[in-house]
Amino acid sequence: MCGKGPIVVNSVIRRGKARAAGGVGRKVTGVSKTRQVPNLQRVTLRKDGASVRLKICTKCMKNSLAA
Repeated sequence: MCGKGPIVVNSVIRRGKARAAGGVGRKVTGVSKTRQVPNLQRVTLRKDGASVRLKICTKCMKNSLAA
């Protein structure tokens, strides 16, 4: 319904103790790409008397049920 799809984000791995906690600072030791997938659910909706199966995100599902 809303056109949501997976997005690519960086997963950053750090080690060390923060400066504020008395350390020398946190160091980045690795960056890897990960996919974040929206919470899509298969729902059967009635449209003009016919049942239609759609994949919609839970936010749209919540908004359509409230209306």
